[in-house]
Amino acid sequence: MGITMTGAVDEIAHNFIVPDGTRMEEHTIVACGDVIIGNGVNLGYGVIGENITVGERTSIEGDVKAHSDIRVDLWSKIHGSVSVEADAYFGEFVSIDGKLLVEGNLDVGSNVKIAEGYTAKGWIVVRNPLPVITFIFLYLLTLLQLGRAEEVERALDELFPEEESFLSGKLMIIPDDAKITLTEIIVPGAVVIQNDCRLFGNIRARSVFIGDRNRIFGSVRTDDDVQIGVGCTIDGKIESKREVIISRGSHIMGDVEAKMVILHETARVDGMIRAPEGVILIRDETVGLKDETLRTYHCFSLLFPEEALPRRGLIDGDALNTGYTNQLFHETARD
Repeated sequence: MGITMTGAVDEIAHNFIVPDGTRMEEHTIVACGDVIIGNGVNLGYGVIGENITVGERTSIEGDVKAHSDIRVDLWSKIHGSVSVEADAYFGEFVSIDGKLLVEGNLDVGSNVKIAEGYTAKGWIVVRNPLPVITFIFLYLLTLLQLGRAEEVERALDELFPEEESFLSGKLMIIPDDAKITLTEIIVPGAVVIQNDCRLFGNIRARSVFIGDRNRIFGSVRTDDDVQIGVGCTIDGKIESKREVIISRGSHIMGDVEAKMVILHETARVDGMIRAPEGVILIRDETVGLKDETLRTYHCFSLLFPEEALPRRGLIDGDALNTGYTNQLFHETARD
């Protein structure tokens, strides 16, 4: 799922976007692409990524390693060391508790504190570097509020002529005022976790979308919908005030509580299902298939879910149609 520059204006303010292959390790979040961390974030991990941008008044509890550039805005704190393979930009009153190693140029504002010293192999400039990413988003938000959408598009074209390469599906976005620690992930908007990720912490968000083959060590609680993709494992319960959708081959190690639950027949829920408006069971149309062919079909469907089962957007009405049998159980609970 790619992210455009226009969409990123809203993403940075509200939604936690986790790209393919992201891993939360014991002390570090390892991202496969660029990382944008918003303002006022409490991040209980270090970060490894390509280009890393950090907003104002953000706290990072670990080492930071950027394979390309890094930008850190005013009053932010990094409780660890920083390693940068290209250029580094630090705003006023930024503090680093460890060492700073910069392979390229170093641009720093006044009153920057580096506890264990620094090494820069390029030019060193002491000034107030412009917090570029913050300025861009404030500028775009102002134009949008004034109803000047055409000017926004024109500005984006001039600033980022290759927008798809700048904001690709490998971009991680941690929104303003998020709290992400080993035990909890709390964000003001939605959580979007793409494919093949491993995350720790109980998720609290407005809504949650989890792609395929993910492992979540924690529970999920939302006010809006929850969608679990193919072959996921959730080590906890799921609570939603609306719908919960659990796709093929996923395993929920806890209770599921929602207004309505849509469950594939190959999914597994270890706990109880509480759904006042019922449970919809999605069955594959496999009548007449021999056992050996049926086993092959199920293996194929887990490996290539796009070929075997229609994706999101198929939950409303006619979506659960050709090739599938739906059974609605009007029960408020199920053992």
